[in-house]
Amino acid sequence: MPKVQRELLMFARAAVLRRAIPIPPARLLPALGSSAAIDGMTGLVVLSAGNSYLLHTLGASAALPAIALTLHSAVKITASPIAGRLADRSHVAAVLPAVPILAGAGLATMLMTNSIGGYLVGLAGLTAGTATAWILLRHYIGSATTSAERGNATTWISLASGGAAAGGFGAGTLLAEITPSAAFVAALALVFIATVLLNIVRRTSDSPTRDAGQIKDGRAHVATRRFEFAVLGLIAAGQFAVSGGFLVAFWPLVLRELDLRSVEIVWPLVPAGALTLVALASVARWSRPGRRLTEVAILYAIVATGLSLTAWTRSPLTLAVAMVFVIPAIAAAMSVVTAAVLDFSRLRRGTGWALGWLGSAEATGSLAGAGLTGLIIANSGPRGALFTLSATAAGLACATGVALLAGRARPATQPSP
Repeated sequence: MPKVQRELLMFARAAVLRRAIPIPPARLLPALGSSAAIDGMTGLVVLSAGNSYLLHTLGASAALPAIALTLHSAVKITASPIAGRLADRSHVAAVLPAVPILAGAGLATMLMTNSIGGYLVGLAGLTAGTATAWILLRHYIGSATTSAERGNATTWISLASGGAAAGGFGAGTLLAEITPSAAFVAALALVFIATVLLNIVRRTSDSPTRDAGQIKDGRAHVATRRFEFAVLGLIAAGQFAVSGGFLVAFWPLVLRELDLRSVEIVWPLVPAGALTLVALASVARWSRPGRRLTEVAILYAIVATGLSLTAWTRSPLTLAVAMVFVIPAIAAAMSVVTAAVLDFSRLRRGTGWALGWLGSAEATGSLAGAGLTGLIIANSGPRGALFTLSATAAGLACATGVALLAGRARPATQPSP
């Protein structure tokens, strides 16, 4: 084949790939790096090495890691709306220094006090810093993208942050076997990286703009906007409650009810993992404003079906079939909901306030989902918990449908998420 034809063929294949899985624009690459640094830090310290440090180095009781995670969620619930309000009342650039100050001081306190109390105080500072960073990052992404681009942007952010959290968890597990203090030093480096990249994103974002065609809320539509905000908060909390509860119920189901070994758990998840990439690529390619709530309703109907199948499963094969429904739909729904939240926040004067309260709703859902699922497992077993989670997912789908019906009553000049 002549060289020119080969080059044309390669160009055509690359174009097809870009259409199938849209590559994020160059201006969003710092945002991807920042999200990876923030969640990599969380996976490294909060979810992994910090627990080993508590139990082995400080000699804490077995209940302390659970208390620490509860504190992590509680601080995020409080810090997110505060950070959002500060971002609205002052310029967002004025809030950015709070990220390295809070997170850096928190990590230093956790490491240098060599006490359980110092660790918990430092964890509160670290969590406040990362919560502030996420509010600012979402604010910047909303400013730097149009509503049509946000599905793609939030998908890549989810991939970057999720991969970094998993990588940080693995690195923290390895470092905990060598020296847990090295994980805190590495986390300090990630704080610096996240701050530098956030500043780059801030400079490239166009914060004063709004999407074309947006108009300010009128008094006649205040009740509708409040209702829509409440529904988005419910969806944001509910998705984290379902995903957090699913993680809590999954392991007792597969290890005790199905009596699978750790190695046997992997292969039922492989098809779900492959389809998750397809689902995320679909969100990046086709999710658009005006139909995001429809997408969320469909995805959570799929999640509800998959969780019911999971509760009934009796073999690795049926588990694999159920996971094909659950995992891709949850992953895709998170990206779509994040895009809808950004769409909604850009319709308000108080962008940071909206992002802060919705971030608080996510943390509330995560905390409540894991805690309530644990209580249900204690009384009804993991299958009962999965049926409850299935009903919760179905309720989310119905709530989204109600929001869609309410949105139809709003004039067409005000776009719905």
